[in-house]
Amino acid sequence: MKRIFITLLALGYLSTSQSQVNKLSSRPNIIYILADDLGYGDIFAYNKDSKIPTPNIDRLASSGMKFNNAHSASAVCTPSRYSILTGNYPWRSELKRGVLWSYDWPLIKKDQLTVGQFLKNNGYNTAIIGKWHLGWSWPVKKGEFIDSTRWGAMGETAERERRIDFTQPLKGGPLSCGFDYQFGVDIPSLPPFCFIENGNIVGENLTQQKPQDIVGAKGMMQSGWTSEKMLPTIINKADEYIRNQVITKNQKPFFLFLSLSAPHVPIAPNQSYKGKSKAGDYGDFVFEMDDYIGRILNTLNELDITKNTLVIFTSDNGGAMQAGDLTTRGIEASTYGSLYKLFNHNSSGKWKGIKGDIWEGGHRVPFIASWPSVIPAGKTNPNKISLTDFFATCSGLLNISLPRSAAIDSYNMFETFKGKTQKKPVRENILYSSSKGCISIHKGRWKYIDCNDSGGGLINQYIKNDYVYETAGQLYDMEKDETETTNLYNKFPLIVKQLKKLIEVYKATGQTN
Repeated sequence: MKRIFITLLALGYLSTSQSQVNKLSSRPNIIYILADDLGYGDIFAYNKDSKIPTPNIDRLASSGMKFNNAHSASAVCTPSRYSILTGNYPWRSELKRGVLWSYDWPLIKKDQLTVGQFLKNNGYNTAIIGKWHLGWSWPVKKGEFIDSTRWGAMGETAERERRIDFTQPLKGGPLSCGFDYQFGVDIPSLPPFCFIENGNIVGENLTQQKPQDIVGAKGMMQSGWTSEKMLPTIINKADEYIRNQVITKNQKPFFLFLSLSAPHVPIAPNQSYKGKSKAGDYGDFVFEMDDYIGRILNTLNELDITKNTLVIFTSDNGGAMQAGDLTTRGIEASTYGSLYKLFNHNSSGKWKGIKGDIWEGGHRVPFIASWPSVIPAGKTNPNKISLTDFFATCSGLLNISLPRSAAIDSYNMFETFKGKTQKKPVRENILYSSSKGCISIHKGRWKYIDCNDSGGGLINQYIKNDYVYETAGQLYDMEKDETETTNLYNKFPLIVKQLKKLIEVYKATGQTN
């Protein structure tokens, strides 16, 4: 079944009293922490060979459930974020490949139900703090015009920027998608370089970058802007938001989508964190992120709300494996794969591929769910799970049905979170897409890829990922060959035909489970 709507009274296996369970399980606070370009192999709890200490994420794994077969719906960020918030695979949107660029318009439609709106409709205060990257309705200067029906590109940034009135509020962003409060950045590495709060540019009017200010692509920026302040400012706002929810004694639970700007470029660890890892600036940046996550967890403990808060930690896609930022560390450190060359650290762990790829390294991500007294502590779960599943899991948690047209690629994983033994996996099939729009399906033991290469645009210079096969697609036996070394496309043509057809069924009708 697509969704198994559960009754939260059926928690008799817990050691706490039934009344306590009922109270804890009614409507928890929900904090969804999304790292940006963090690889499966970066977290020590997932990779004992990691050169990066991650004690707080490891602590979260010890207190909750670690999934080792979790996947983003896309191997790049905009479509991945779209799928988390809508519960739909990203190729159901108008963006079939790539990501949104600076000054693109909203990808989520006005009438599309999001998990933020769903939770708001059902009594939650909702907030998104951090990176957005799903488009805004940018205010255009009087007499100017921008074609909002067409996605922009790098070469159009300056021209679009010239036509935008930054003194006017931005529309069509998080506040139009069910969030009561928004603070953060649009895209960390692209203009405008500024913080945005509830659709308003924070601080003085933006000015054009000066040569000494370069932090990424050229464009408008806030006076005094530095890459180093992005992540701590986001965390400060998140901590402040959580405290305010408790201090004001608001009777509503809260949903915080904490969308981090790290470890995506610009890779900019603060001075006090430099040298804390054995993986260069990138490793230090991940360590800094981990420390801030520890701060959030400590705040929950301090406010005595840990037991009634579901915390999920994951990443929007696989890692790009850059050891440092181009502007501070030069070409060698910023080359894709340089982490492996310079520090013998593989962000993908044992998986083939990197960010953007249709292979596992592009979309297999760390995923940890912690909710003391409800989710068993210290367990590892092998079931396939997609980041699209968050929406239906919230529906199952609240025991409130979703409209049939909403979150059609989302599955309720709440029983799985609780560690309940199930006769068959909730998900029989799971689909992913690459940065170039190549779609793959994993059903049972078989993974079919509907293109003959990585499907991505980033080339790892030090670990081969530029394979191009003579076959039209790829087929792997994931029970015998989970690292995708042997393409069985020609050996099992019937399996190929069946899975290729199943992708088309998904495209046409939605779920088939």
